[in-house]
Amino acid sequence: MKNLKKSILVLIISLSAAAGLFAANAEKSFLPNEENVKFLGRSYYDKDVLWMCFSSTGAAFNVDAKRLDVQIAGDSAANFRKDNGSAARIVVFVNGERKVDEMILKQDQTFTVFDENKNVKGEVLVLKVSESANSIAGIKAIITDKKGSLSPAAKKDLKIEFIGDSITCGYGVDDLVASHHFATSTEDNTKSYAYKTAQALNADYSMVSVSGWGVVSGYTNGPKNSDSVLPKIYDKIGFTWGNSFNGKQPKTINWDFSRFLPDFVVVNLGTNDNSYTKKDAKKISEFVEAYVDFLKVIREKNPQAKIVCTLGLMGNDLYPAIEEAVEEYKKITDDSQVYAIELPAQRAAVDGIAADWHPSEKAHQRAADLLQEKLLLLK
Repeated sequence: MKNLKKSILVLIISLSAAAGLFAANAEKSFLPNEENVKFLGRSYYDKDVLWMCFSSTGAAFNVDAKRLDVQIAGDSAANFRKDNGSAARIVVFVNGERKVDEMILKQDQTFTVFDENKNVKGEVLVLKVSESANSIAGIKAIITDKKGSLSPAAKKDLKIEFIGDSITCGYGVDDLVASHHFATSTEDNTKSYAYKTAQALNADYSMVSVSGWGVVSGYTNGPKNSDSVLPKIYDKIGFTWGNSFNGKQPKTINWDFSRFLPDFVVVNLGTNDNSYTKKDAKKISEFVEAYVDFLKVIREKNPQAKIVCTLGLMGNDLYPAIEEAVEEYKKITDDSQVYAIELPAQRAAVDGIAADWHPSEKAHQRAADLLQEKLLLLK
């Protein structure tokens, strides 16, 4: 009987210890909704998942916890990808330090951001730094230890929208071999002039950019590429070549412009149009007309913003045409809050050159330095 009592006591102690261990390891799961996080860019909340389409969409939140995990959903094609250059690239920053940098190869993946003995406090950013055309991803849940807490990051006073092409996306910025080609794994919008400008000015941002796209024509080696033009998708939450989430494609979902009211809209388009216009006066006039029409749309959607039209980094052949378009638009509309700014050309010998002859991070930084200076003068 004595041995039986002893065995029962040992069992009770063991069960209590196990229960204590379970309690210690218990988790608290937060939905990525606006009660818990600040949406970044044109992020889209659908069926309890925050979908990230355009570059650097995602979430910002304050955390106070010992452990932090993020659960990420892949798009419709994620289960079929290896490292084929098209998967979504996700990064997580904690107080400005990059803690996670992963490719989303499955439709459900969980990443540990930190696991410490004492609480970590600060701001966390969960971003998809690759562009939308090739892949999208979603935040399914944010998980802490049982005593962890979450709250949305504070909204910033200044807001900037960036409209662009591969330069704005940060195409190839992590691959300093000019002869290499596109891969989402070497694309990082946070190293682009656009993101750097927003960070320097402490601004909330929205990115609307697709590699190879233009105003009147996307990149082409022949006839006009009318399919790849930004005005077609400017009012959407994103664009993919076919990938979907919950049976939906981003290019079919309208963006609610009231959700983000920018102080500035920065347009950096024309690099790809130049492959079509070249030095043909008639085609350049066509570009000017299309640019003016796009400015009208931008103004309609953003009546309060100052619009800044830029070109540079990978060539400025069409910059005079952009200046002409700005002046023509101002003449037609009597809208004085539109400006033209030429960005500095990349310098291979000084800055290096990224994949497919795209700007390196150093070249992006020089453009950001100039742009932030100009925007401060216009504030």
